[in-house]
Amino acid sequence: MKNKVICAAVAAAAAACATAEPMDGPLWFAGDDATAFELVSTDFYEMWLADRLSVGLEVSWATLTDAKRPEDWSRSQTFVGYINELKDDSQVTFAPVVTYWAARYVRATLRWDSVSGRTKNFNTATRHSDGVVEAAGPMLTVEGVLPLFDDTLLLHAGVGVVRAFCDFDEDTWWHLGFADQASWEALGREQYHTRTGHYREIEVDDAFGFALCAGASWRPAERFELDLSVRHVWLEPDCTFGYRYVRGFEPLQEGDFTLDHLAVSLSASWVF
Repeated sequence: MKNKVICAAVAAAAAACATAEPMDGPLWFAGDDATAFELVSTDFYEMWLADRLSVGLEVSWATLTDAKRPEDWSRSQTFVGYINELKDDSQVTFAPVVTYWAARYVRATLRWDSVSGRTKNFNTATRHSDGVVEAAGPMLTVEGVLPLFDDTLLLHAGVGVVRAFCDFDEDTWWHLGFADQASWEALGREQYHTRTGHYREIEVDDAFGFALCAGASWRPAERFELDLSVRHVWLEPDCTFGYRYVRGFEPLQEGDFTLDHLAVSLSASWVF
């Protein structure tokens, strides 16, 4: 009896498959009338990648927006120590960019974000620099999209989060403990041996940042897309100044760097 029931079920399923009509489009356009056969038989590419995924190359440039603090001799209002100003040191970067459409009016973009600033100290006549603070990492944005002109022009705006990996690249003379760059140069630009028995260092913690973004995309061809986007990023990693000995790092003062920045990107992508 059990075998007869199974055979009957198989025959019914085969009959349903024979009479089912193919879907006209991907799963999210199937509607309420889609049969189980239609959902299962939808091609993976058509269902999850076609007109959803784009991969391209993006060129970006960033500039700091909040890079100065008071000349506070107590060093409680500076970034750390006597550093009270950051000068733009960001370079033009090239990186992959990936965009995925979750729905017709919603998309997510994964890109690379980077910014850097050269420190300036207020306590010397030359306002010397100790080095460059750097932050770079992946950024994920979720955007609402407004299609125009038969989807050839797409306006988009949204929010995002960045995971920034931070570092401080010390200038050699400062790292080795010289009083100033002139003294270091006068003694032959020593590269390795400290003058004081320890090395000066600033350690910068990795951090998360928040972003607002807006832009426009243009499709001059069916599978080719150009995108211009602008992002304002709020990022403030903690840092610690201290001395590096053979036995380890000795922290002396804690602070933070305000690396808020405005970034502009232009990308060219292939649409699957």
